[in-house]
Amino acid sequence: MAQFLNRYARPAGASKPRAKSAGRLRQPPSGALIDAVLAHADLRDELGGGRVLLRLSPARAAESKVRRGLGSETARLTDVAVIWDERDECLFRVLDGAPPALAVVERPAPAEDDHFALTPAALAYIAKSQSRGRG
Repeated sequence: MAQFLNRYARPAGASKPRAKSAGRLRQPPSGALIDAVLAHADLRDELGGGRVLLRLSPARAAESKVRRGLGSETARLTDVAVIWDERDECLFRVLDGAPPALAVVERPAPAEDDHFALTPAALAYIAKSQSRGRG
């Protein structure tokens, strides 16, 4: 316990240690992607207060004029929505609904002694239940 406290204790007045940056799993939507949503949105939801939610339907996102110039971000066209303020004629918020990137988790190789075996009681139960079904 003393080793734990010594290793992680911080003197009074010391600044908090910085957390290691895990890095971004995905980039935020680019300006070109946001512009494409604003220019070509075919789904519009009135939010009230002069604000509207603008999105692209899958059919609209498949059009070549919408996809032009987006490169690798074309797959994200239907994931991004924009809240536009019509009163102030400005961008209010960008919503990114893309799922987070999946982390690859390495599993240790199974040990040779790892195995699954049924107990005699389990084997007897299975045999009994199978004999009833046939009967």
